[in-house]
Amino acid sequence: MKIVGRIFLLFLSVSVTVVIAGKAPPPTFTEKGKDLVEKLCEKSEDKTFCISSLTSRPEFQTATAPKLGVIALSIASTNASDTSFYIKAKLKQKNLEPALEDTLDDCGKNYLDAVAQLDDSLAALLANSFIDVDIWLNTAISDGEACESALSERAGNDAELARRNTNFLKLCKDALLINTILTP
Repeated sequence: MKIVGRIFLLFLSVSVTVVIAGKAPPPTFTEKGKDLVEKLCEKSEDKTFCISSLTSRPEFQTATAPKLGVIALSIASTNASDTSFYIKAKLKQKNLEPALEDTLDDCGKNYLDAVAQLDDSLAALLANSFIDVDIWLNTAISDGEACESALSERAGNDAELARRNTNFLKLCKDALLINTILTP
């Protein structure tokens, strides 16, 4: 009976140690450059787009996986800022259809929020707060999806904004994928 008790205590102490220690450490990658980009983009919804966007920055060549996470967020943030400026410029045009003006106004608000959320995501990633990155990225994706809904459900559609929004969603989802891989 003593041996069963000791085995139970050993099992219990190992279980408690595993719970206290938390999750396993994030995976380490020996690859760099394009090989690492291809590995991280394997599960992307659009692998070619993922690889193309991450390799558009010269620093990808020597980047580690965490640095590629920063690059992915930076690209998504730049895209969101550029799209926000595009929307502002469109809203300054005279004689816009009311439906298009409403759509642009809604998407403009969504993109202002998304830019702030991506900035928060970048700060969280630099602090290794992967859970916060996940929250902020998912919120930015929700903003992009809200714009997508406005574009598809209303008479006021803008083909260029729809293209930009599709790319924004891909960039955010790829950044989220990399963050998920990095999360310990």
